[in-house]
Amino acid sequence: MLKVDTPKISPQQVEAFERDGVICVKNALDDIWIERMRKAVDKNISIPGPLEGKNTPKKEASAEHTSSLWLVDADFRALAFESPLPKLAVGVLKSEKLNFLADGFFVKRPEANGRIGWHNDLPYWPVQGWQCCKIWLALDTVKQENGRLEYIKGSHQWGRELRERSNPSWFVEPEPHEILSWDMEAGDCLIHHFLTIHHSVTNKSSTQRRAIVTNWTGDDVTYYQRPKAWPFKPLEEIDLPQFNSLKTKKFGEPIDCDIFPRVEVHRHRTHI
Repeated sequence: MLKVDTPKISPQQVEAFERDGVICVKNALDDIWIERMRKAVDKNISIPGPLEGKNTPKKEASAEHTSSLWLVDADFRALAFESPLPKLAVGVLKSEKLNFLADGFFVKRPEANGRIGWHNDLPYWPVQGWQCCKIWLALDTVKQENGRLEYIKGSHQWGRELRERSNPSWFVEPEPHEILSWDMEAGDCLIHHFLTIHHSVTNKSSTQRRAIVTNWTGDDVTYYQRPKAWPFKPLEEIDLPQFNSLKTKKFGEPIDCDIFPRVEVHRHRTHI
């Protein structure tokens, strides 16, 4: 069990997260962490990830994505369990316990058509429950021109799941006044609920846009095997020992296991 301290996240931030489904936290990580993770992303960008075929060369794409680096890379593991990120997650979820699902990075190459369509995250995970969030950490300046994220305000409260390109009859493109987005600097992060509908726009700039995501769950989240959900391949095809703990999971059980480790949270209390 991995240990972190409780963060100092304001009641106003928690209120905004619960109301809007997303918040932007400035200066979540310092320059030392950012430079370390930039090097980690750059090192892994052309290498097949732990859930990809090891003997298959990685083709260059307009938007690169690799997940579950914490299983094989010490820097990504440190980010997940030793940085301030889990402190932020447990703070917004208001949870007694915290589980880590997986990490990943996204790199949008310059002047590339790497738009990600409207969706929310819950349909892609083998979990069910309300206390779940993603932290999207900027490693570069993020603006409209280079592919920032945009969110439909309060859409997590609709209680509807949306996959990219699924085009259900109930979903329509939102009006501009319903959109939340932020210009960001390296070290800032977005924290959004798994049900908040969002997308990212094309990188029209001459520079790349790098970001790392980490995914977190709290008290009420249980195992729920979904079709076409992470890890997006049969467990029998994954040669990583941590996945053995997932093979025996049953519907409705707590998700605690080697691949979804529980993080022990120490809360500082004042004794009078």
